Amino acid sequence: MAKANLTDFPPELLDHITTYLPSARSLRCLGKTNKALHTFVEKDAWQTFARTHFPSLIPSCSPSYKDASRTLTTLSKAWDRRGLVARYIEPQGNIRAFPGNKPVERWKKPRGQTIGYTPQLDVYEDIGSRWQDREETLAFSAGAEVCIRKNKRDSRGEHVRWLTYRPLSAHEGRDDITTLHLLRPEHDGMGGNQRMITGTANGDLQLLSIPGDDSTAVPITYFTTQGQSVRSTSLLQRPSEPSLLAANMGDSRVSIYSVDMSATKIEPLSSIDILAPQTPNGERQRLHRVWSAQLMSPHRLAAGIGPSSEPIHVYNLSATGIDKDPLRKFSLENDLEAIHGARLDQISSAVAVPSTIKKSTSSVYPIVPLPPASTTGGSTTGDVFLSGAYDSVIRLHDLRSKREFEQSYTDPTDDSAIYSLLPRGQETLVAGTSRHSLLKFFDMRMGRKCYIYLDASTPAEAKPTQPSRTKNWNLFLKPTNATYPGRGGGNNWSRRSQESSVYSLASSSPHSPHIYAGVESAVVDLAFTSFLDRHPDPVHFSPWKPAGKGKEDSWRSREVLDLAMYDQSADMKLHTQRSLWATWRGNQNPVGRTLDFPRVEGLDERWRVGSGP
Repeated sequence: MAKANLTDFPPELLDHITTYLPSARSLRCLGKTNKALHTFVEKDAWQTFARTHFPSLIPSCSPSYKDASRTLTTLSKAWDRRGLVARYIEPQGNIRAFPGNKPVERWKKPRGQTIGYTPQLDVYEDIGSRWQDREETLAFSAGAEVCIRKNKRDSRGEHVRWLTYRPLSAHEGRDDITTLHLLRPEHDGMGGNQRMITGTANGDLQLLSIPGDDSTAVPITYFTTQGQSVRSTSLLQRPSEPSLLAANMGDSRVSIYSVDMSATKIEPLSSIDILAPQTPNGERQRLHRVWSAQLMSPHRLAAGIGPSSEPIHVYNLSATGIDKDPLRKFSLENDLEAIHGARLDQISSAVAVPSTIKKSTSSVYPIVPLPPASTTGGSTTGDVFLSGAYDSVIRLHDLRSKREFEQSYTDPTDDSAIYSLLPRGQETLVAGTSRHSLLKFFDMRMGRKCYIYLDASTPAEAKPTQPSRTKNWNLFLKPTNATYPGRGGGNNWSRRSQESSVYSLASSSPHSPHIYAGVESAVVDLAFTSFLDRHPDPVHFSPWKPAGKGKEDSWRSREVLDLAMYDQSADMKLHTQRSLWATWRGNQNPVGRTLDFPRVEGLDERWRVGSGP
């Protein structure tokens, strides 16, 4: 009987074999075997590899799954090793100010607030015909002003330009922007214009169209708010269908709007007032406030309220508007039966079961739908979502379950309230807190790991060891190099380095290495990469090389922040980052690396234990 070769296998079996390959290196080796397998790998296997190892991070459609796999495997290594380069970002270089479309030599930060401004963020990314060709659009608020960065990458390099918009009559503190959304170009056919929705503390809710040509005026569409302060908004964008906007105004009003690009004024489709329930004597219970309104799907709306024993309300959206009564209310505690996984009458009689269980009272701030896996085609019904509460707990809820929540994410080392949430697919959860400029990172895979970068080691290489380390960790966005002078004009980080809440989080996609965080008076860009990596992902980074005397390297190393982090564990051992130059010098000198800069096993080369020199 003749022996069968791999090339004799049907494509379905080869595809199944691909799912067992542990790394991109092993797949490349398979493609080098012969021409037939090379064709199979290039045509089909890279897509199977990406969807197997990164099911919730890979886009549903990619111009090159081979290049996408390179991006995701490189990012996975940086993420696991906590390799990141952080810096503040603000308009600089090519800046055009609106209205007027005037060039600006230097951007001036807003002044006039009692405390620093609280940035609101949104970002998206357009991928061209090649994986390497893309343009990222980032917008953030700075008091009463909006700053938009267009960052285009292609074969000619990186091209950055800035647009800013500030109403002529705006006053800092009174007209500060409280909500911000970018409209994606594929959803409105806006051509070269950049459309966005902003809400303000003084009750303005507007659709702005920033020109992409030489026009000087900014057309505005107004949403009717009855003058109520806009506290939060949620935008649901759907291709070939009108976008929906949910707005939380005042203390109790939630309204739904259809975003009509051609209208000059938009009335709400439906509104409700979420009021505190009445007591038996007809009086209202303790006054609570609606903190957030989140569109989960075209047919479902969630509201975070509090203080309340049931701080999450979910409503159906029908042709007649928002249903008056909520579809369901969630408390923050599972009942005794759900906790024990048994019926109450099956619990031992030795356990005293109270007739009434007092539910905890708290407030829920952010509510975020859990992103679907790419295998679902990107659709979601809004049944599964995350909430962040004042009690410092993040909860995963499922409307199809009778339980109040399915999973909770808690940090035993810190009990700060949760102000912002950013899930990276279904793998990692990033949370912004109310104190200490603290970001929390939670592994959502509950022990399941799709890709391990250590498996990419060849047999001839000594496979590095990964020390036992908790997968959940905290990062302080307050830099340890707080006296560092900024670029262009001698700014310093003294005010920015004060402790702050993390008010907002954004990333253009689950496969992007950039996470943006809004803290008091600043926006921090966290780029997950190792600057000592000789082969970084070429889509986003180039290898770092030390510049000559008196010159600035392409990474703008002097602008990089040195941060601190620790594991969410009992020992709470603090790790701090060395500067890029100190890390590079220590890496070049084996003696210095051993004595002055000992490496922390399993972490990026910049991390050191404690806060030494």
